Amino acid sequence: MKLNELLKLIDTVKDSDFSEFHFQTQDIQLTLRRGTETAREPLTTYQKTETLPPSPPVQQAQTQDSPTREEGLIEVTAPMVGTFYRAPSPDAEPFVKPGDVVESGDTLCILEAMKLMNEIEAETDGEVVTVAVENGQLVEFGQLLITLRPVKT
Repeated sequence: MKLNELLKLIDTVKDSDFSEFHFQTQDIQLTLRRGTETAREPLTTYQKTETLPPSPPVQQAQTQDSPTREEGLIEVTAPMVGTFYRAPSPDAEPFVKPGDVVESGDTLCILEAMKLMNEIEAETDGEVVTVAVENGQLVEFGQLLITLRPVKT
């Protein structure tokens, strides 16, 4: 990782609402923490590490309270970490809401990552079943955003 990339990453985390950020590659491990003035640990740590074993995959536990998912639904997931926005601006109508029918290429939402607005588009025609994320919520890579029911033509 180059120094300018590292500084850009630090600035991005500093401007976000994260209290802790962890980044790891084969060569480096970076942890950025934001705390109170009385915190005794450093706000930023950087250390070079040896090759690390891969992290185990994260699995979501299903509880009895979880609704059963309808088969055949298309899950639109976050292609990156970012902030989810349902509308192009705070006073605008949402791009989609449950019950709306969308066509392939229609904008479903926006993910803001590193101050860039990334439009997430429908890959197929369908009816919006759920919007699983609240407006302004931080989302993780692979997190469910929207489910679509394919439209039969």
